[in-house]
Amino acid sequence: MNSINFDMYEYIVESKDAVRNIVDHQEEILGDAVEYCGSNIEQIYIVGSGTSYHSALAARNVLERTLKKKVFAVYPMSFKDNELITNKNTLVIGISHAGRSSSTIQALEKAKAEGLKTIAMTAERNRPIINHADKTVYIEIGPEYAGPKTKGFFGSVATLVLFGLNYGIKNGIINETEKNEIINRMLKTTDNIPDIAAKSWDWYKRNKEDLLKSRRMIVLGYENCLASMLEGTLKISEAVRYSVIGYEQEEFMHGIYHGIDEDTYMIYLAAKGQYYERCIRMKDYFEKERHNHNYLITSDKELDNGKNFVYDFVNDEYFEGLEYIVPLQVLARKLSQDLGIDCNISSDPEFHKKMASYTY
Repeated sequence: MNSINFDMYEYIVESKDAVRNIVDHQEEILGDAVEYCGSNIEQIYIVGSGTSYHSALAARNVLERTLKKKVFAVYPMSFKDNELITNKNTLVIGISHAGRSSSTIQALEKAKAEGLKTIAMTAERNRPIINHADKTVYIEIGPEYAGPKTKGFFGSVATLVLFGLNYGIKNGIINETEKNEIINRMLKTTDNIPDIAAKSWDWYKRNKEDLLKSRRMIVLGYENCLASMLEGTLKISEAVRYSVIGYEQEEFMHGIYHGIDEDTYMIYLAAKGQYYERCIRMKDYFEKERHNHNYLITSDKELDNGKNFVYDFVNDEYFEGLEYIVPLQVLARKLSQDLGIDCNISSDPEFHKKMASYTY
């Protein structure tokens, strides 16, 4: 099958192999950029919008803990307008899957003007972003022609993590054993993607009749699934094109709960952790007192009632978000199909030109 005919679902399934390809070719992909950074980087800013920002957020914890350096995931315009940089030993990585994001380009230009080191990360060749950073790293995931990017999310996270690990090796921050352990943990997680996708499709089909009625959906997440909550919210919204909003679980409790009625659909990324019991308590509250539609994504087999998505997730503290995102990605595609929406076709192909949000 020609890749150009692939469906968004196929790209989700391909993500396992895309991550392994990046691991297998990490030196070729990252060598120049790691060498360029030298040894005196003290902090890292990763700037990007949408999926690029969510990838930065997903990779931040492993980078910060491994490198023992402060790592910030920041929206490009927040970096441009609000960050007052005084530490010259700063690296700024600008991510744009399409390589055209005007805001990310502006953030990189600010970083260069401040005398900071700059790296552009993109999945596309010969795009404008490469002219606005000192070095370019390509996110080697192969073609992804679908509108909402899924494979790009996994590829961006893997590329960022591997960049950090290779920088750590070069500068004696970590050793090869530590590096390989983290890579193996990542692969153990991402190798599950095809199976999670297949089980997610089964879950969707079981609940299709109810889910098709949704016109207002809220996704909740916490801890290591915060990036997945944001990315899942974006994917569903891009695909089904109605109101889908994501909240960090604790933030949701500060006022948002007032707006929940029986027509509201809520999806909880119920990863085991310090806030898990609170998450279950919240789901039970809304079912009993607001009578809305509630779905859990969890590894707790005791909650396997057909309505919840239950899977034996790896639940790695660094990478569990790369598992919990998959049911949301699959939901986005399958629900949009059954609503008669081709999410591969933009609702306005000229939008970025009209808004000047892409540089051409």
